[in-house]
Amino acid sequence: LSLALAVPAAAGPLSIDVVRALAFEKGIVKIEEVELDDGIWEVEGYGSDGHEIEMKVEAASGNIIKLERDD
Repeated sequence: LSLALAVPAAAGPLSIDVVRALAFEKGIVKIEEVELDDGIWEVEGYGSDGHEIEMKVEAASGNIIKLERDD
């Protein structure tokens, strides 16, 4: 029983809505493209300063594996 309590329930992969919300939290104000490719969400957009931002998120875990701003 204690083992069952220690293991979190699987929530499944992140939805596109969750990924979009995460992108906005990370400074993207205008999203140009969101794509799921081999279990990785790829988001391309622009920050409030007009610079392009690219973000990659593991769909299964929600870990951000890339967040890059082009100056």
